[in-house]
This record gives sequence, structure tokens and C-alpha cells, in this order.
Amino acid sequence: MAGFWQTVPSAIVALLVLTQCTAAESPSESPEVQPRIQLMTSLPLVWGDDASMEAILSGDSEPAPIYRYWQSRYDIAAVDSLENLAHDDPDIIILAQPRAMDPADLTTLDAWVRLGGTVIILTDPDLVWSSELPLADPRRPLVSGLLSPLLGHWGLELVAAEKNRDAVDLRFAGYSFATRGVGKLKPLPGSTASDVRCKASAADFIMRCSVGLGQASIVADADFLNAALWPESAQRTPQKSGAGRFVDSLVQEHFKAAGIEK
Repeated sequence: MAGFWQTVPSAIVALLVLTQCTAAESPSESPEVQPRIQLMTSLPLVWGDDASMEAILSGDSEPAPIYRYWQSRYDIAAVDSLENLAHDDPDIIILAQPRAMDPADLTTLDAWVRLGGTVIILTDPDLVWSSELPLADPRRPLVSGLLSPLLGHWGLELVAAEKNRDAVDLRFAGYSFATRGVGKLKPLPGSTASDVRCKASAADFIMRCSVGLGQASIVADADFLNAALWPESAQRTPQKSGAGRFVDSLVQEHFKAAGIEK
């Protein structure tokens, strides 16, 4: 574990605005220290959209642009279970609209974070991610986040905030990226989690939480990872993606707070 924050960080000083324009982002430099990250997701990031089993086994599948970008910046591995979390002890866990997690995994993750671990959670209450796969196909991304047991344990609730599912651009803390169906994170009334302290960003889009000795950054959206919403230049060159740089900012906050140079 690369270390952990000792104090609750302030919420990002940012203005969240909804517009219909796209802003170009300059690519960020590769980090000198690559964070070790484990990713759990139901999104078609690792193998690409609608990849067949034949394409996956033959190596002909193409990762999503955001995952290619992460591969260039992080020591990242996709996992289906957290049963070896204590042994692997990555720097950061990223949950990007994961499938329903086993109660044992949720318990393991909660304990790991409380001991100083860091988790970045991208959970969407109304995912708008098109897929040609049949409705019953397990490879389809989840339409709604299934992390209520974990969030509720930390005294939070994920709610759908916008009925408009059209693509919009978000400008947040200097990063611009397109998304759909933005949600909100709200404190649960009467929460008794005394060792969890959370602060919300503008529009309740992000919760920054101190959980025991560890940290959780929770974002109420996951559609922004979908390269179909990105400018064409960012699809070709993911380093230009505001979405990728936004996730970078969440990762880098942990490392800066831990005193590790990127």
C-alpha cells in the first residue's frame, strides 16, 4: 500500500456546469511511479464493446480507449474477486460500475479501506451505454449501480438526479468530459458510521470520504468512460481525453497526500 491520507481532504474546489460544448484537454505526462491498481467493472473496457469469446481467446479484441490509457499510466489488472486483496495489497482499487459483488468481497473491501486502503468508485444510477448484446447476456454493462450495501454502510445513498439522458458536457475542476444521466450522492439520515466522514463536491457529484484510516472517492456517474461520447481526437489518442485526466486527478490526489511523487 503506497500509504494513506491521515486527514480528511477538502472537497474539490470546482464548478460543475452542464453545457452542450466540448473542450479540448491537453495530454498529461506519464507518471514516474505507476500506481498498482485493481479494477472491477461490468463495463466493456478490458475487451472492448461487444467482443465475442472467440475474439477474446484469439487476442483479436480491442480494449476500450480509457483502458488503453490506463494501461499506459498504471500497473493495472482487471479482477473478478477481491478474495486476495489483503495479499495483493494494491495501491488503489477502482470499482467502475461493477457487477453485484459477493458479500465477502464487500466485507473484505470495507476492512481493507478502513486499514488505510484507497478506493475510487464510479457508480451510475442510470447508465446509458448502448450494446448490441442480448438483454440477458452477462457481458452487458449494468444499467444501475449495485453498491448500495457498501454505500449504505458508509452512510451514503446514490440517487438519479437528471431525467434528461441526452449527452452533456461536464466541466469539473478544470476537466471537461461528456456523459449522460448524472447522479447524486446524498448522506443517509441517521447514519451511525462514526468513523466515516464525507464531504460533497459541487452538485453532490463526488463524495470524498475518510473511512477509518483509508479513503474513498465516489463519483455518481460512469458513462463518462464511454469513448463513444468523446471527441474523435480523444478516441484516437486517449491521452487527450478529459475523462481519463479526471480519473488521473483522483488517483494523483492519493499519491500527493501520501507524499509520493508521480
